[in-house]
Amino acid sequence: MPLLDHFRPPLKDNPPWTSVNTLWVANLARWLNRNLPRDRYQARAHAHLGSQIEAGVAEFEQMSANGEPAGGGVATFPQVEAALATIPAVFPDEFAVHVVDRTDSHRLVGVVEFVSPRNKKEVDEREAFVAKCVAYLRQGIGLAIVDVVSNRRANLHNALVRRLGRDGPPAVLPEEPMYVAGYGPTRRAARDVIDLWPKPLAFGQPIPTVPLPLRGGPLVPLPLDATYAETLADSNL
Repeated sequence: MPLLDHFRPPLKDNPPWTSVNTLWVANLARWLNRNLPRDRYQARAHAHLGSQIEAGVAEFEQMSANGEPAGGGVATFPQVEAALATIPAVFPDEFAVHVVDRTDSHRLVGVVEFVSPRNKKEVDEREAFVAKCVAYLRQGIGLAIVDVVSNRRANLHNALVRRLGRDGPPAVLPEEPMYVAGYGPTRRAARDVIDLWPKPLAFGQPIPTVPLPLRGGPLVPLPLDATYAETLADSNL
């Protein structure tokens, strides 16, 4: 299935990228649950916007000074003092598939991150995304990143690899905004290493397959092109 540009006319906002991304996450999670050993693995779709945290804060602020909800009723929370300080924070968008190991207390063993425009917008948001990915890899969790966001130039794969201490091909891609990549943390020859499968994307071309390495398990070839085609059909495109 040729990759389309969802960030410029005629497809821009028709439907919104959040809708396409959410469906793609769900379709990939469905494929993983149908094809991984069901007695061991479970794939879970995660999709939320970082701005949703703001709504939670607003709701908390509706509590009146005596600890009761502004809309009436009896609160069960004791009154607390005002915060001693407030600092800036970034609550990034998350569109991801998490794979857990049912046989090991539902331990997280693999993550597929779908990049959103907001993940690439500002320096702080890019750094938050990269930090999250580094944390997964340092725990030995397999990772894949899917980035088809064409309207922002940042390459988060390259930023991630440089954070890990490498700067050059083949680990670093040309500074193009779209790519897919797989990352397999492992131990080999008494050394901790991360295997990389970075591949650039181009409009009008199929989306290549990259593996999702599951911690303590197999390398799973992700059918990104097939699930993208399914997503386009589900989106009536």
